This record gives sequence, structure tokens and C-alpha cells, in this order.
Amino acid sequence: MAFHLNPSLGLSLSGCKVPESVVAELLHGPASTTTPGGQRQETELEEMLRRMEISKKPRGGKDQNLAIEFRYPMIDNPYVLGKIIFAEAVGSLCAKGITDCEKTMMLFCRPPDMSKAMVSGLFSIMSDGFRESCMHTDGVQTWASYKSNSTFIVGALASAYWPQHLYLARDNALDGDVLVLTKALGTQVAIDAYESIYDLNRWDLYTSFLSKDDVRVAYRQALHSMCLINRKAANLMHVHNAHGAMAVSGLGILHHANELALLQKEPVSFVIDTLPVIKHTVAAAKGAAGGGVSPLLQGLSPETSGGLLICMPRDDAVAFCKFFDEYGGSPAWIIGTVQSGPKKASIIKNVKIIEVSN
Repeated sequence: MAFHLNPSLGLSLSGCKVPESVVAELLHGPASTTTPGGQRQETELEEMLRRMEISKKPRGGKDQNLAIEFRYPMIDNPYVLGKIIFAEAVGSLCAKGITDCEKTMMLFCRPPDMSKAMVSGLFSIMSDGFRESCMHTDGVQTWASYKSNSTFIVGALASAYWPQHLYLARDNALDGDVLVLTKALGTQVAIDAYESIYDLNRWDLYTSFLSKDDVRVAYRQALHSMCLINRKAANLMHVHNAHGAMAVSGLGILHHANELALLQKEPVSFVIDTLPVIKHTVAAAKGAAGGGVSPLLQGLSPETSGGLLICMPRDDAVAFCKFFDEYGGSPAWIIGTVQSGPKKASIIKNVKIIEVSN
């Protein structure tokens, strides 16, 4: 069963992260339920945490970690969308080295004009995809659905208690370390190109650069990548001396690299010399840019449920990439170096492009 989400809902923000102001309204506004005895009205977030029996207090030497992600729907397959939004939410936990997620909740915000039949169908199918992904992290899932006054939004809440001594610090990068990336870039480029197939005016931009079959190949690879959970990378970071990591999602890799560089205790810069990208997305990005310089090759193209960007010693990085490929069936790449300098990231002029196919 398939719903064509984007056109039917008239969305123009496909694949974009939901603005913080909208997230704040959704989470910190008053809950729809009433409280007895004139008690203070709970916020939506407080109500969800209570229903999930999640406390922010430490428990048995473990700290509580909470990750919440919201997205406008970026694809028209609700089952796969459920898997993607789960992987997106747990990505920030994985970047801390957290490998087990105790409780998760799928968040479903519907516009007022969405029919009850569509809500029921979408929610059921998305839940199936979400639940399947949740099984891979030993999570106990619960579900929530609440109204949005404007447009259709999907999201996920993930909670984990994690021993303090097993956290992977993000701020230990050293001069001489290298940068590792665990998923190829280009997810949003592939999605945009795929949507253009059904829009003659938009497709005209792409015809000189790639075929519709090329776009379909890239799109299928993007879906596969976005569904992958970063748990394997989180496990391997404990073994291979990771000095810091961040999930690449929502914005381009250059933004996240800058964000990670700013966290470091030492004055180091991140220099990216290699960009692994989904096959055919370089051509698609050129088409979208009218043949000009594409945001993808500048590290500025948004990603959804991207990989982890990790700092580690070179020898550890080589071993990490070897085990990641052999035991997980997907590659990881050394994409740059950590050098003494101001806390910022850059991409070299003649960056090496690796086109990655499944």
C-alpha cells in the first residue's frame, strides 16, 4: 500500500528539518489532556515522558539521554518513512557511543484537513516501519499522535540510560587524527531528482546530465542509506579509540564538521579532502544547479539520517573502516585530517569525489 504524501498534502518543504520555533511549539505547548486538582498543565513533552515512564534523573550510575527529531515528510512511502525517522532520531545517541535505546516513540503531527482514513492508514504503515527498526536496538516502543495546526510532520523520540564511563567524549580530537564518514552523501539530492521525474518543468534541468533510470538508482540507494542505523559505527567507536563524533543530518557535512571542530579542547581544524557521494548524485546536483557549482560538492547539501563523522587516530581509522565494511556490508571512508589551527572546518579546492554504489 502506498500513499503519495507530498503532492497530496501540498508540501513545499519536503525533507527539511522542522524549524526550532515549530518544534518548541509542538513540545512545550500545553498537552491536550487535563490535570486533576488544578495542577499545573503539563507540556506535550512532559506528558509523553510520563506516558513512557521516562525520568530525567540518573538511575543506577546511568544518565538519561533523550533525542528528538522532527521532519517534514521527504518521501512518499510511509513504511520506509517510519524506518528513516527512527534512524534519524537515534543517530545523535549513536554519536555519543550509545548503542542501546530503551524506549522510543513515533511522533505523528497531522494537518487539520487530513482525513481520518488517511491518518489511520499512514499511522499504521509508518508504525510498522518504525517498529521494525526499533527491534534492532532492543527498544521498547510506544506510540503517540497529536495534531498540528499547519502541516504534516513526522518525528521520533528516543530514550536511553547509559553508563557514565561508557560515553564517548566529543572534544578529544588531536593534531594528526583523521576524519571518518560512515555513510555516503547526497540523500537530499537524490530525493529532489527523483521528485523531478514527475514534474516536466523541473526534469528539464536534469536531462543533459543523467537519465531517469540513473535517478531511480540513486533514489533507491538513498532510501537504503537513510534506513541504516548508526549503531554499528557506535559499537566500533568504542573499540577504535574515537576522539569525537557527530551525526551528519539536517544540514550539510561542512556545517556539522564546523560544529564538531568548535567543540574541541585543542586548537584544531578539520580539513576535508574526500567526499563519498551516492552514485549519480554529482550529475544530479549539477543539473539542479543549472550546470554550476553544486552545494553537494561544497559540503552544503542537506542530509537526512546521515552517517557519523568521527575523529580518530589514523591506524584506528584504517582498522575501523576495514571492520565496518567486512562485518556490516557497507563501507566507511577516511575523508580528511585533523590539523593544528583555528577551530573550523574546510573542504579543499580539488576535493576527491568517490561515487558509491550499492
